Amino acid sequence: MRLVTRSTAQGARTVHLSSVTAQLPLAARHRADTVESYQKAVERLVGHMRSHLEEPLDLDRLAHIAAISKFHLVRVFDEITGTTPHHFLACLRMQRAKELLLKPEASITEVCLEVGYASLGTFSKTFSALVGVSPQQFRALPKRLTLGQFARAVWKYLAGDRRISGPALEGTITGPSRPRGFIFVGAFTGGVPQGVPYSGTVLVKPGNFRIEHPRLPEFHLMAVLVPFSAKLSAMIANLPVGLVASLRLRNQDANHPTNPSLRLRPLRPTDPPILLALPALPPLRD
Repeated sequence: MRLVTRSTAQGARTVHLSSVTAQLPLAARHRADTVESYQKAVERLVGHMRSHLEEPLDLDRLAHIAAISKFHLVRVFDEITGTTPHHFLACLRMQRAKELLLKPEASITEVCLEVGYASLGTFSKTFSALVGVSPQQFRALPKRLTLGQFARAVWKYLAGDRRISGPALEGTITGPSRPRGFIFVGAFTGGVPQGVPYSGTVLVKPGNFRIEHPRLPEFHLMAVLVPFSAKLSAMIANLPVGLVASLRLRNQDANHPTNPSLRLRPLRPTDPPILLALPALPPLRD
């Protein structure tokens, strides 16, 4: 299939804008300044969301904070983060919920209310969809997951000769030589690694990967590097991400295959939290 790619991380193009803007023609400088201002505006919005998790999302308020019209807000936010403001806030809330659920003194109902949900059913459904397990199952994970289980599961899930049942998607992961770690590659239906991936694999260094091709009009291909030095206990609540990469892909033409390339980079303030609980991956649940 031919894949038309569009990066969901414009920040990579804005980091060095200040050093080159003066060399650009007037029209190009204007576009560069606009992209940079949008990046900063979205960073302000994300900061506001993080400090007001329990508050309902108010697009008028967000538009005022970002100094962007409400009409452009959702489009610009999606362009930079890969998802909508509503979904991004839900991800932030679930990340906080994961942290709270590991504290035995807090009940699930109390956690639900603290992160801004009035309905326990809605909270549980959202948590299960984004994290890959229910709040009750997540709370039990630290007792179930051992170093041996994790090592065996990763070994089982390593890239190589894993059998693909349908069309294959082949691509390449590139990036810096440090840090070294497990590189989890997955295809997701949304702009964040939520729930269990449609397909995926694990590499132990940058290189080629091969996974089952999603039968979806559009999907996100994501790679997350977890350093070898990371503590297993830290992987339950907050995945210790060293580097990350993502691409938004569209299936258009089955006669013209394209191999996507993802370059690993450090996390940015506008990256959604990595919510997937590693024990929810199929090898760890077997």
